Amino acid sequence: MGNQATPGAKCAPVLEKTHRDFVSTEAMHEAYREMQGCPVHRSDSLGGFYWLTRYEDVGAAARNGKLYSSAAKGVMLPPDPSAPRLFALEQEAPDHMRSKRLYMEALSPARLKVMEPKIARIANDHIDKFAASGTCDLMKDFAHTLPVLVMCAAVGVKDVSVERIREVAGGFGKDAETRQQVIRDLGNMVLDEVLDRRANPTGDYLSLVAHAEFNGRQMDEQELGRFMSGFLTAGHETTTSTLGSLLFHVLRRRDLVERLLVDDALLAAATEETLRLTPPFHAFHRTAVEDVDVDGITIPAGSTVRLCYAAANRDPDAFERPDEFDPERAAKPHFGFGGGRHICAGAPLARLEIAIAFRTLMSRLPDIRLVKDRIEYLYLDGTFIRPKSVEVVFTPSVKS
Repeated sequence: MGNQATPGAKCAPVLEKTHRDFVSTEAMHEAYREMQGCPVHRSDSLGGFYWLTRYEDVGAAARNGKLYSSAAKGVMLPPDPSAPRLFALEQEAPDHMRSKRLYMEALSPARLKVMEPKIARIANDHIDKFAASGTCDLMKDFAHTLPVLVMCAAVGVKDVSVERIREVAGGFGKDAETRQQVIRDLGNMVLDEVLDRRANPTGDYLSLVAHAEFNGRQMDEQELGRFMSGFLTAGHETTTSTLGSLLFHVLRRRDLVERLLVDDALLAAATEETLRLTPPFHAFHRTAVEDVDVDGITIPAGSTVRLCYAAANRDPDAFERPDEFDPERAAKPHFGFGGGRHICAGAPLARLEIAIAFRTLMSRLPDIRLVKDRIEYLYLDGTFIRPKSVEVVFTPSVKS
């Protein structure tokens, strides 16, 4: 796996459909199972690319930035080689770690500790708005906006519209032109605040970003906007999707609720199992730096390679009963937050806010239950997923 290609290697079979041709996650997972019968597939759509779907192959590629580059053509499909690279996400060593360290300054253990009461307050404020009604959609009323507010609080952004962020960020996975406009628009939403910190530093995280240096100079306005847009795209979509999925999976099994309220390890395991079973991002992409041999099939140098996290997370050679939600299965690494050095920098914050949001909701509305024993997902641009709705009912509660 992931070795330099050898003479006489086989060609990858061609798929007639691509990920954007499937209208549901169920149909896509069925296709993944069929694809795992062969280590590599090729698609001629969207500029042409190769699929990796097996757990071991996806992991090997995710860990090898020298052979599978995030920087060469970016990580989205279709690729946009001429566009400026997103910080960390579309960089390789040494630039990648310089950028990631700056992102992680906002998410240090000390800062996360300070965030705990803020997350609880944001969660309670959301619940206050629907607790007296006896019914709500946990996606629309809880999971959609809570992560945006938490992310803004974590980095110190104040003068933004949460709904505007969600509206604009929704176009990130579309065509290359739309994606670049999304990045510019999101960056512009917070640029004035960052520039104000450059003129009037306060010692907060935005001041750190405003004065950070890469290669001996501070970031210009375009770069500052692109850096901050990283928080406002994947920084909340992952948490929104995972929180909604976790609530659905757990509410189907009432025996779990009481245990998760008191058992930190089990709640953490349930969150990881949710990320494995329903990862918010089905895939990101790399560029083969040289000819690569994957189990006898050649991926030519310069090819776009789709690292299919969702398929790898349900590879039956890696996970028993891969399509089942089982928070008590033996722990094993998954690709719910990506893999290798490009694993999501915001993962610690996402895990923390999911745990606090879950427990706050269940404590406030202890008899909450699902309206439907089935969930449908929005399958956005063949890459991002999130639950369409999680409708619930409960005994109305008036804030004391």
